[in-house]
Amino acid sequence: MIAIAITPEAYEAILRGTAEAPSPQGQDGLIRVWLDCKFVDRLGHTRGPGETYSEVILRLDKARP
Repeated sequence: MIAIAITPEAYEAILRGTAEAPSPQGQDGLIRVWLDCKFVDRLGHTRGPGETYSEVILRLDKARP
């Protein structure tokens, strides 16, 4: 498992359709989530130059039907 920091908007996109309560934000305004290494690897391969994990998550969420 690897922890990554994402924006609250990206966290909401991940939770869309679930009943899970939001995680508390850190002092920097980001939320730490723990993901399996294979998912972090996939996010890394999907990232464009200079793109954050949050931007990847939001882009993928927009493409979701």
